Amino acid sequence: MTEEPFDPTLDGSDRAGAGRPASPFSLALDRLQRDPVLFVPFVVAGVCLWLLDWIRRHDPLPTIPAEQTGATVTVAYTGYPTGVTETARALSSLIDLKLPYLVWGITLEVVAGFVIVAAGTVTIARALSADSGGTTPRRLLAYAGLVALFDVAFRILTALVGDDIGLIAGLILVVPLFVVFVRVFAAPAFIVSGSGPVAALQQSGRATRGRGWSILVLVVAFGLAAWLLGLVPWVGTILSTALIGSVHAVTVAVVRETATDGHGGR
Repeated sequence: MTEEPFDPTLDGSDRAGAGRPASPFSLALDRLQRDPVLFVPFVVAGVCLWLLDWIRRHDPLPTIPAEQTGATVTVAYTGYPTGVTETARALSSLIDLKLPYLVWGITLEVVAGFVIVAAGTVTIARALSADSGGTTPRRLLAYAGLVALFDVAFRILTALVGDDIGLIAGLILVVPLFVVFVRVFAAPAFIVSGSGPVAALQQSGRATRGRGWSILVLVVAFGLAAWLLGLVPWVGTILSTALIGSVHAVTVAVVRETATDGHGGR
C-alpha cells in the first residue's frame, strides 16, 4: 500500500473559518502538522549541509566562516527554501588552484546545491499534491537553474556592495532588493509545477500582486529565523535547514495555490 500525497483540499480544513481564507503561513503549518513527511527532505538536506560544513573546516581550501557575533542582525534570505550554513566558500578561493583541489572544491559546492535543489523540489511537489505532477528530472534541472540564477545575482550584488557601505546607500539597495524578493517569492513553486525559470518569475510576479506587504513579512521572518537558528552551536545548520527550509517550501506552495484560486497566478 503506497502513501498518497497530502491533499490540501481535504474536508476544507485549509481555511481559517467560514469563508475567511487563512494566511499562507498558517496553512503551511497546518499542512506540516498533518503531513510530517514534508519535513523529511530538508532534514536530510540539513544533515548533508552539516557534513559539508565539517568537511570545509578540515580541508585545505579557504572558507568564509558565518558571522557569529551579536553586533549585527542578518536577514538570511536568498529567494528559495534553504538554511544557513556555518561555512561558505567564495568563488575567488577556487582561482589558481591545482586541478585536484579545484575539482574537490567545485564538487563540494555542487553537492551542497544539489541537496537543496532536491529537497526544495520534492517538498514543494508533495505540498502541491496533484497539481504539481510530481518530481521529474526536468523540474529538478529547472529548479537548479532558478537557484543558480539567484545565487549568481546574490554573489554579484555582494561583490559590488562590499562591507563598507553607508546607511543611505544601504537603504537604496535594500528596498528594491526586498521588492524583488517579494515578487519572486512563489517562483520555486511555479518551477515545480512545470514552468521554466523565466516564466516562473513572471507568474510569481502576478501571483504576489496585491499582497506584497504580507509576503514581505514572510520574507523578513524566514530570513531572521534562519539566521537565529543558524547561530545555534553545532546543530545550527541542521535546525535552520530542517525547520525554515521546510516551512518556507510549503508556504511557497500555498502562495502558488491560493494565487491560482483567485489571484491570477496562472
